[in-house]
Amino acid sequence: MKIKQTLEIPVRNECDILVVGAGPSGIGAALTAARLGANVTLVEYGGKLGGMWTLGLVSPLFDNRKAGLNTEIREKLTERKAWGGLWDITFDPSEMTLFLNRLAMEAGIDVLLYTAACEPYMEDGRVKGIFIQNKSGRQAILAKTVIDCTGDGDIAARAGCPFEIGRPEDGGFQPMTMMFKIGGVREEYPANRLLDWYTILEKRLKNRYEEFVRDIPFTFPALVKLPRKGEALIQWTHIRGKSGCSGDELSQAAQEGLRQVERAMEYFKEIKDFLGDVYLVELPSVIGVRESRRIRGEYYITEDDLKSGKSQPDSICHVRMGVDIHDPVKEMQTNIRNPGFDIPFRSLVPLKAENLLTAGRCISGSFIAHAAYRVTGNCLATGEAAGKMALEAIRRGISVRELSNELCKPDPEKAMN
Repeated sequence: MKIKQTLEIPVRNECDILVVGAGPSGIGAALTAARLGANVTLVEYGGKLGGMWTLGLVSPLFDNRKAGLNTEIREKLTERKAWGGLWDITFDPSEMTLFLNRLAMEAGIDVLLYTAACEPYMEDGRVKGIFIQNKSGRQAILAKTVIDCTGDGDIAARAGCPFEIGRPEDGGFQPMTMMFKIGGVREEYPANRLLDWYTILEKRLKNRYEEFVRDIPFTFPALVKLPRKGEALIQWTHIRGKSGCSGDELSQAAQEGLRQVERAMEYFKEIKDFLGDVYLVELPSVIGVRESRRIRGEYYITEDDLKSGKSQPDSICHVRMGVDIHDPVKEMQTNIRNPGFDIPFRSLVPLKAENLLTAGRCISGSFIAHAAYRVTGNCLATGEAAGKMALEAIRRGISVRELSNELCKPDPEKAMN
């Protein structure tokens, strides 16, 4: 059954650039555009900025050795004694929350928390803004350019942009993980050893191994030591076959994730002499979704691009992270090295909708390529580029698609030389 409804929707505000989602890519887009002088509104359904960094407790910050905000965040968190831990690329999520909030306030970004972005407002194939829902009811925000940083490509998909989900042979997509923070880890436990604790646990539970793996079905977990003594993040839970694009399935996955966290804390008691008498410190506000929609854009990053280390004329980010695939159905993880490859700006420009960009893990690329560029250092860099290019297009009075085409034209001076 469907209900037909006619409502008058008030316009909350108009802005130059509207960023949907305040995770790494959204922070990159909003901060960059605002610092360059744009009037920016940033919409986030959670209660704080940072997305998976803060709401999802996801760390380390992989592939962060890049200029721009990656460097700024790394250096400033180091000053706050909130950077270090595993491989010296891990951060304290609470300090990250406070730091990002201060950056947004200093940049003058219009931040709207606890707000769901419902649908794009469109005219003749052009995204003119979005409809939102929060404690104030249903409203609209109008913008010259909208940047979809939802991770799932929600706005682009609802604007009619084509997309893919999963691997080509069967549509299988990577499982979700609910991270959690523990305290009480022995200081002697090596900061760079991910699996020692799990190896000991497996040996002690050998008579209950089948039950153990049914309880928490991932046999390559990680203990991520944090900068603060005795604290670590645990990447262990695995929830397969649930879609991040379905409200029902996302809810079911979150409940299953919490069940697995509860069992994990029970299993930790079996190795407290080795790991420490650990205790639960913090649960995430959202479950970690590795993969959902990949919005098709003006350029599609292929597996061949990754393997060949392809350079792009409109490069906005160089990916150094290897392929990291948590198998959609099996309890295994696939890691493939690559020589490094470029993300072109064209992969942020969706097909079949104007005034719209994507940034983060939902950009245009293959299942394999996505498994390398999806990490948060690259999401941050794509967001920075989206914010910068959106403002450039506005100031020049052209579309972001026209701008992307211009960036790929041969430089006459270089051609002559």
